[in-house]
Amino acid sequence: MEERLTPYSVGRSIFEPGTRPYIFYLDLRREVLGAVGILEQIARIFARRGVSVMQLKASILERIRVIIIADLRGKEQLAEEIAAQLREVDYVMDAWYDPPIADGTAVDKYSFPLTFMEERAVIFRRPVYEGLIAGGWERFGSGYGQLLYIAGFDAGRKAYERYQRMIRDRATQIEYATALFQMLGFGRLYIVRLDDEKMEAVVRVYDSFECELFRGAGEIRGNFIRGLIAGWLAARWGVEELEKITAREEKCMAKGDPYCQFRIWAQR
Repeated sequence: MEERLTPYSVGRSIFEPGTRPYIFYLDLRREVLGAVGILEQIARIFARRGVSVMQLKASILERIRVIIIADLRGKEQLAEEIAAQLREVDYVMDAWYDPPIADGTAVDKYSFPLTFMEERAVIFRRPVYEGLIAGGWERFGSGYGQLLYIAGFDAGRKAYERYQRMIRDRATQIEYATALFQMLGFGRLYIVRLDDEKMEAVVRVYDSFECELFRGAGEIRGNFIRGLIAGWLAARWGVEELEKITAREEKCMAKGDPYCQFRIWAQR
């Protein structure tokens, strides 16, 4: 699987000098999910006019929103014509467009709030979470690391409580959690050993978003991730008190190891 891993760009924006990226918005009825050929109809509207589609993304909620970024350099006059024809596509309730903010630059201004699994979400780019995590370490030292652990623990516990309502099978919960952990950008998580009866686990995280901030530090720094995993397991094991869970980081990218490894167990 690893040979197929590639970075994925989130968001609905583009910066491509030399282009005129117009954003086209389509709101569709949810019934479109069972329809065939709708995307082909949409693509044909652009293709017939020789307009290249630079980006296409969709949001699946109560209504479906499709966002298309297309390069209209030299064909700006076609924008309204394209939007009008998009309104005629089956299941489309509305369609409109927004011109570039500047040459080569477009950002979605009509989709808010950002959601994930129908709950509000936010995206932190590296400069933001670096300031939040590494900046706190610089100002407050190891005590800040403990705060990150506690915050991660509560977050992990709440995450398990929310998702276990959706997925009852315990083996599937593990598969879902590892996939979600990676998809959300925390890192790549592998369960080395998990014994629910003894309430013990060994977990590895490759490419931790937290610990890569501290490469060369020479000491362990995976506090938020350690707490996140510990809180998730605590909820899985039915342990409510943070003090009854021990989570130790045995290896860490920050001190030169190829991955971070955590040993977690609960007191009975």
